[in-house]
Amino acid sequence: MRQDDTPVLIAGGSIVGLSAALFLASHGIKPVLVERHRGISQHPRAMGLSPRSMEILRAVGLEEALRKADPIEVVNSGILHVETLAGREVGWIDTPSPEDISAISPTTWLFAAQDNVEPVIRDRAAELGADIRFHAELESFERATDGTGIVAVVRDHDRAERYQVRARYLLAADGHRSPVRDRLGIALDGPGTLGSAISVLFRADLSAVLRGRRFAVCYIENAQVQGVLAAYDSDRWALGIGYRPEAGETPADFTDDRCAELVRAATGVADLGVELLAVIPWELAAQVARRFQEGEVFLAGDSAHVTPPTGAFGANTGIQDAHNLAWKLAAVLSGAAGPGLLASYDTERRAVGRLTVEQAMLRGSFRDGADGPPPTGILDDLAVMLGYRYGSAPAQGKDGQPCEARHPRDWSGEPGTRAPHVVLVLGGRSVSTLDLCTGRLVLLAGPEGTAWAAAARQEAARLGVALDGYVVGDDLADADDHWCRAFGVTRRGAVLVRPDGFVGWRCPSAADAPAAAIRRALESVLHRVAGPEGAAP
Repeated sequence: MRQDDTPVLIAGGSIVGLSAALFLASHGIKPVLVERHRGISQHPRAMGLSPRSMEILRAVGLEEALRKADPIEVVNSGILHVETLAGREVGWIDTPSPEDISAISPTTWLFAAQDNVEPVIRDRAAELGADIRFHAELESFERATDGTGIVAVVRDHDRAERYQVRARYLLAADGHRSPVRDRLGIALDGPGTLGSAISVLFRADLSAVLRGRRFAVCYIENAQVQGVLAAYDSDRWALGIGYRPEAGETPADFTDDRCAELVRAATGVADLGVELLAVIPWELAAQVARRFQEGEVFLAGDSAHVTPPTGAFGANTGIQDAHNLAWKLAAVLSGAAGPGLLASYDTERRAVGRLTVEQAMLRGSFRDGADGPPPTGILDDLAVMLGYRYGSAPAQGKDGQPCEARHPRDWSGEPGTRAPHVVLVLGGRSVSTLDLCTGRLVLLAGPEGTAWAAAARQEAARLGVALDGYVVGDDLADADDHWCRAFGVTRRGAVLVRPDGFVGWRCPSAADAPAAAIRRALESVLHRVAGPEGAAP
């Protein structure tokens, strides 16, 4: 049997698997991705990439290409509540404004359907060297006999043949019914299925009843329809409605005629021309895997956590799983980091997965009821998307412990938090501090911290670690003098930012031996040895 070799085998070619392939390839790791379907799904599925996901994709040079898929003429971040689209408007549900987001991020939401986003990610991943194989299914895998990696059997459906792939690591991005997770015997925690729903995909001209309104989703409640309407582009829409299997309802009950009438009842236009594209059944569920890692195998996206759709957190959390894991795999495979770094993936992302699922459930219960104040425990959307903290005591990934999360403006460069967005000037152009995080460690020193930058470059070279060092006020101009305050340091302080844009270490002021301090920080962040106080491994 033929055998291919790869550092990382990815099972699943939807948005999370493709993102993992992209991020690994951007680090110089060329994975093999196998996906059992013939190609990218033609159904739009998830809608909307959050500011955090866009920061990540911006860092690999995809923001401009992705913006071309954004239907800005019909979509924004608002949530509308109506009886019908043509009828009475109940009100708007508050969401972060563009001004709120621009104060904390260099980018913003992308309201593009998943079937428009995935080809952009796939093409860039392939351009960088990822080997993406559609119509190829992971049939089985086992640990290599020499204990270094896994050996998988892949079925090539086009050639009707099987072959082996030997990989150092396996990443399962194979969906909420993950065969890989089941093979490993990893259980799920959470309530499981919350309900059953149908998505009616259709084309229609709704310009007259929109009356210039733009929204991310529209909640519709009347005698005929209780559902959610979402725009995928100027004339392509989805109406999501629940059904009750326990009462004997099945997807087969949703005939073309019935679906067209439901669309007309939702929009309030009795003679609306409706072109049905697809009727897709799906389950609302909430579960989190008890482990995101088993030896050389990792879970990401829906295989690790199944998230209700309220909040649009699901696909975005999966993209961030892939981003967190990719730099760690690359660092270990290159020899820059110790194997303990990989264990931090489960620690960090499982806590975030639980937080995200819990927040989506709270939003769902509130929006179902609609009346009254939101329930206790709902966090600001930006806290969930951008304000979670890795490495803090409450976020160690232990069962039952919550992940600490605050609005990003309430953090100031603490280790374990996403680096604050500060606009600086590099080479005559404005850049965000987050734009500096393009796959390498970044050392940022205050205006009087030149010794930090020199020491960081020296120690990184000695350890064989890729690092970019900058002095704010010298290499980077800080016209508004915001950097020190935003990162919680003096003019003599320094911070070390991980390749994923999270603060790994911070020293608020000068140190007597900056080289030794930087060496300990690098060793801690990369899990070579135990590190200093102030580090967030």
